[in-house]
Amino acid sequence: MKSMTALCPRLLFVLAMVGTMLANPVRAQDPQLTQFYAAAPHLNPAFAGGTLENRVAFHYRNQWPGIPGRFVSYGASYDVFIPKINSGIGVIFASDEAGTGALGSSSFAFQYSYEVPIGERLSFRPGLQLGWSSRGLLNWQDLVFGDQINRGVDEGGANASLEGLANFQLVRNFFDVAAGGVLYGKRFWLGVSSRHLNSPSESLTDATTAPVPIWFSTHGGIRIPTFGGPGRTDQDLLIAAGYRSQGGFNQMDFGISFDSPFLTYGVSYRQILMKQAPDGAPNHDAISLILGLTEEHFRVGYSYDITVSTLGWGITDGAHELTLSYVWKTPSHLRSRPHRVLPCAEF
Repeated sequence: MKSMTALCPRLLFVLAMVGTMLANPVRAQDPQLTQFYAAAPHLNPAFAGGTLENRVAFHYRNQWPGIPGRFVSYGASYDVFIPKINSGIGVIFASDEAGTGALGSSSFAFQYSYEVPIGERLSFRPGLQLGWSSRGLLNWQDLVFGDQINRGVDEGGANASLEGLANFQLVRNFFDVAAGGVLYGKRFWLGVSSRHLNSPSESLTDATTAPVPIWFSTHGGIRIPTFGGPGRTDQDLLIAAGYRSQGGFNQMDFGISFDSPFLTYGVSYRQILMKQAPDGAPNHDAISLILGLTEEHFRVGYSYDITVSTLGWGITDGAHELTLSYVWKTPSHLRSRPHRVLPCAEF
């Protein structure tokens, strides 16, 4: 059994998170992915139909498994491009549980994108997403509050914290709107997207309103061909960067990877921009190692985040992320003129 000294940092982290959640209107951050291009429709509705084929994808992320009540998120998507109407359509589902499983969310949405050719070398895709989201308390019976563990409180006595939950709705459902766009050519892409444009309320009590903070992202990259030489497989060098913000949270990602027909490997760096470290240095968050395998139409990716923030790798144990996707061709009778495939990274 672990000593209380060893558990103390983790327990304090969890208690602080739960206490803040109940003392204020719930303002959860949207889940973040390391392999966000492996779940491209979740990043930007303009990516719906971006492969010009049928695509089904899944992702799973286990963040900070070393902390009791880790952060777990997972999702799925399907999208396809329909050449006859120059459009991509898709559906996405996402769910997450935070902390002890007390706070969670789920969402389901439909997506639509339209390809607008700009000359022979450029295309622009605007995208729209309409969906339904649910956020709230899941297993609130498992929460342990201060008035349950304070010494001197009789066993079975009144619990002010649990009684206070009577004024809360366990779940808040709301309609959600997102939009985005991506400009791209043969070797580059640049996109922007935003969620919660209709400012839905996620408050668990009718006494207050808590609009979901608008989520904003800009993302882009370039694909540079490299040549392996005689007897070697050619591969592309991908350089990608992204910026995301929501409420007071700001995050920057930068990654480099090598992409061949069978193997993708690379590294990315994430920095939290909302504040600096105590010594005034940049607030480093994580360095991620990424590995992806491709076999014809099937792709699988794995990444591991090494925590480099002051929270410490020894406490969080980093983060594991797994992505799966399957792509198959659209029947030939549904195709028309050739279209330009988005050159984005696959992981």
